[in-house]
Amino acid sequence: MFQTCRLWNLSIASVLALTLSNVFLTVRLLHNGDCSNGAGDRYGGSSADGDSVSLVPRAPILTPATCLEYVLADTLTNNTDKAVFSGLDLRLGRWDSRRMYKFFDFAVVGERFPELSERYSVCLATQSSLEKIYSLVQVSHHWSGPISAAIFAAGNDELYLLQIYLSYLRNCFKTIRERVSFHLALPKERAPTHLKSIHVGDFTKFDCAKPEATLNDLIKLRKADTNKWRIKNPYPQNHLRNVARKGCQSTYVFLTDVDIIPSVNFAEHLDKFLRTQRAPHGGHGAQQTAFVVPTYELDERVRFPRNKTDLIRLANKGLARPFHHKVFIYNQFATNFSRWQADIFDGEMTRVSHNVTNFEFLYEPFYVAPDTVPPHDERFLGYGYTRNTQVSEY
Repeated sequence: MFQTCRLWNLSIASVLALTLSNVFLTVRLLHNGDCSNGAGDRYGGSSADGDSVSLVPRAPILTPATCLEYVLADTLTNNTDKAVFSGLDLRLGRWDSRRMYKFFDFAVVGERFPELSERYSVCLATQSSLEKIYSLVQVSHHWSGPISAAIFAAGNDELYLLQIYLSYLRNCFKTIRERVSFHLALPKERAPTHLKSIHVGDFTKFDCAKPEATLNDLIKLRKADTNKWRIKNPYPQNHLRNVARKGCQSTYVFLTDVDIIPSVNFAEHLDKFLRTQRAPHGGHGAQQTAFVVPTYELDERVRFPRNKTDLIRLANKGLARPFHHKVFIYNQFATNFSRWQADIFDGEMTRVSHNVTNFEFLYEPFYVAPDTVPPHDERFLGYGYTRNTQVSEY
């Protein structure tokens, strides 16, 4: 009887220990250490397409500790005192094939962009409207390689707000100032006519620790007729994707939406992996291969996963799920997330988990490939199903 009671006590103690351990891990995972409320990468992501939904209602705008760490780290370096687009002549630029949009390539050049383009074999290309540019803070701190970003602005008021905010980001964050080159896209139907004079105090007066809140305050200054025009006119995603891609000088391009956040050190690991592949100009091999990056949506309460083990733990607890899994499952279905999660590997190196064999027409993965892949079809405007024709053709 004594021995039975002892075993029973040991069993209870074991259960309590496991329960406490599980609670501790869950609390740690739920501790938000991100600068952005939505986090994404090959492990986690939120959509730039307007139809994405979060796992939980969006929380009020906060200033997480990680964001403050970014600011403290960047204040150790010299800030810029020059506004963006200085000297840009709006009478110049280049038109798209249907003369609907005018582009200014390298309207702002990252201070280390040429150097990083030579150092890394892969460049991150992304695009955004004014509303989502704050995501570049976290993107640029996670991605140490070159970043090519195409930005859309309509009208004099939105271009002015874009000037202020990009100048603010470059002033506050060294990673944006050094790594990101910006390309400007303007619509013919609401083309800005002039650039306003920007003074240093116009963008240095904002709090560097609050990039999202600062942007939201600026957006409130946008004119009502500009808001109406933006609602009625579709956003030219594919034009901007092509511009961002062609701004990359590296051999390979990782094309994402602006609020897809890459995992920390992914640029270094991906660069090492790509250098082991056959050169893109070497006939077959890497030239005809796209490397799909599994992308997840994270619950807004969780901290960014440090590695694949953290991500799988979040997924098992219902705190992470495949990108667009609830919105439109076929968007990423062919990636076969279950197989990727089951492929356990001890190490940080990037490698191929498996081949995508069940390709479907509506498949829209985020992938890494040489920039020799077909361009995105610019006849498609707005949100939704804008990438699948390019993926299918490739």
